[in-house]
Amino acid sequence: MENTKALNHNFATIANGMLFIWWGMVIMIDPLTIGMGAVGSGVIMLGVNVARLLLGIRTRGTTTVVGIIALVWGVMDMMLNPTIELSFAIMLIVIGLVTIASLLMRTKTK
Repeated sequence: MENTKALNHNFATIANGMLFIWWGMVIMIDPLTIGMGAVGSGVIMLGVNVARLLLGIRTRGTTTVVGIIALVWGVMDMMLNPTIELSFAIMLIVIGLVTIASLLMRTKTK
């Protein structure tokens, strides 16, 4: 139990470090866009949950939902190449859709 708790904490710490490094690179390197940053963030968050799942550690629902939101928003942002205002609006729409979808999925499983 204690080993699992420590391992879970290590996963969270590594993921946070990776997110800071990734966003530092997105800001520093000119061809990287906000959409690419969001996609990378989604991949990092979902990747941590995959690692947890493979080791039999309970995954975090919040990390999964935020990872999906970041991934979908980033892909849409890269495809549409919007202004910063429109990108923010897309993010809000994606958050709303994922929130509603997660509620519907929870209702069906009960």
